[in-house]
Amino acid sequence: MSPEAQSGGRRVALVTRAWAPYHRALQEAVAEAALPERGEIGLFYPWHAWCPFDVNEMRPRAANITLHQVDSAAVAPRWMRAGRRWKNEVTGTRLPSAAQWRALRRFAPSEVWIHEFSPYCLGGLFYAKANRLPLFVSTEVGRDNVAWFPAPVRWWHAFWGRLADGWIAQTPAARRPVCGSSAPVVEAYHAADSRKLKPATASPDTSRGRGGRRAVFLQAGRVLERKGADLLLAALDWVNKQGRTDWELRLLGPDCDGWGQRQIARHKLESQVTITGQLDGDALWTAFAEADVFTLATRQDTYAAVVHEAACLGLPLVISRHAGAAGALVRDGVNGWVVDPRDTA
Repeated sequence: MSPEAQSGGRRVALVTRAWAPYHRALQEAVAEAALPERGEIGLFYPWHAWCPFDVNEMRPRAANITLHQVDSAAVAPRWMRAGRRWKNEVTGTRLPSAAQWRALRRFAPSEVWIHEFSPYCLGGLFYAKANRLPLFVSTEVGRDNVAWFPAPVRWWHAFWGRLADGWIAQTPAARRPVCGSSAPVVEAYHAADSRKLKPATASPDTSRGRGGRRAVFLQAGRVLERKGADLLLAALDWVNKQGRTDWELRLLGPDCDGWGQRQIARHKLESQVTITGQLDGDALWTAFAEADVFTLATRQDTYAAVVHEAACLGLPLVISRHAGAAGALVRDGVNGWVVDPRDTA
């Protein structure tokens, strides 16, 4: 144990390859509220980490958080490249390195926290076990959603999960670890960061969808097959055919390779559907304020943090049963509905 730990200060080394704004709030909350005055979180991540989000939105900021970028070699195994079918960010991974080990030793943690079991994060696992430090794992994957992942991922989680001393479940599915571990579990789902939310103001047009301006449906996220934009368009095309054309859909996010526009054209919905591209800051909150209903027709989302933001802003939710947030946030007939996105009607 480090001298800092022996004197009462906790030094948590957080080893992660994952970058996203919805990780930041949890990291800052742990640093500011859960650690004693002398505690510190050191966040260790690959030098060349890539993510589609704005870097300034991802980096946690607190007086007792330090950031440590370390050199790490990249590989792209064939079984990971198969993930490109969904146009995910999963196009490669980073390996543990001597630089990572040296950085951890300089930090001298009293405990280690890793996010998922990527090869890069296993460097933190090996360091914890070699130095007999407690190891905690935050994960989105559990027994209730592991079937979504290929066999190597299932085996990987089952094998390395046995070494965890505690779990942070970031989705409802992760409450039951893949490996069947009996170590303690804390539920801390991906959530909206209330510090940046801007509640919608009431629209002066109170006749939305009632003979006035058209009701506005909103789906946020990249426009691609996995997110189910084509399933949502098929459902709204069906609505048109029932004689209800008083709606519009706004897809907030980048259109991957023009796939979304092709889907819109296939259903002849150009006059009712708009793809906005990536929106941030005030433009994003304005789009939420103008919406009547938030939808997510995803085929697969371990959680979908954007649903949490929509819920906090008071929008009714129509959410695919394949999103982890559906089970965590939606109460049928109260604040929305959980749907099977493949059931068009």
